[in-house]
Formats: sequence, structure tokens, C-alpha cells
Amino acid sequence: MSIKPDELQKAISKTLEEWADVTEEAAVKGLHETASEAVQKLRAANPPGSGEWGSWDAYNADWTLKHETAAKRGKTAMIVHNAKHYQLTHLLENGHALRDGGRSRAFPHIAPVAEEAEKELLDNIKKYIQ
Repeated sequence: MSIKPDELQKAISKTLEEWADVTEEAAVKGLHETASEAVQKLRAANPPGSGEWGSWDAYNADWTLKHETAAKRGKTAMIVHNAKHYQLTHLLENGHALRDGGRSRAFPHIAPVAEEAEKELLDNIKKYIQ
């Protein structure tokens, strides 16, 4: 393929726009896959020793994924959250003060999944670019 010197700028711009579309689509797909995996891991998460405090079934079942796209520049966000028991997430993750003084035990279950998702995100995006 031969390109005249005065058409070079247009050809480069077109190629870069196509590449931007491909990478944006790959980023959204990778982000969605990573967030979906995080939801599944949180639904399956029962921190060690948590069984003595009762069932986590209702809490775990309510983890969900919310897709948000900002109008400006097409920014996409995937929000992993607990739809019905959102008040408990911080209390369970970090522990909390008790009525009689003392603190309750912390059940770290969100932070490990978040760290793992951060590591997997780049790999998932690369997978869709290739």
C-alpha cells in the first residue's frame, strides 16, 4: 500500500482512531469480566471462623455488579456492591465498636477479592486486545 506524503497524516489519524476503538472495547470487556469474577468470589466468600456467627447466605447472595458509563469521554465504571446489606460491608470487613465497650472481630473478605481483581484486570484487558 502506498500513501502520498500529503495523505500520511490522514492515514495515521484513521489508524489511531481504529486502535482507540479496539482498545476501548477491550478495556470495557476486560473490566466487565474482572468485576463479574469478583462478584462470584464475594458470593462464595466465607471468611475463616465466620460459621460460628451464623449464616452468611443472605449477605453473600446480594453481591451484584452495576455498570455505569459517564457521558463525558465515554468513561466506564463497574461497581461491585452489596445491594441489600450495604450497611454491613464496612462493619464486617473492619470490625466495629460494641455496646459494652470492646470491639467485634473483623472478617476481611472484600479486600482480598479487590486485590486479586486489580491483578487480574490488566491480564483480562490484554486477552481482549489480542
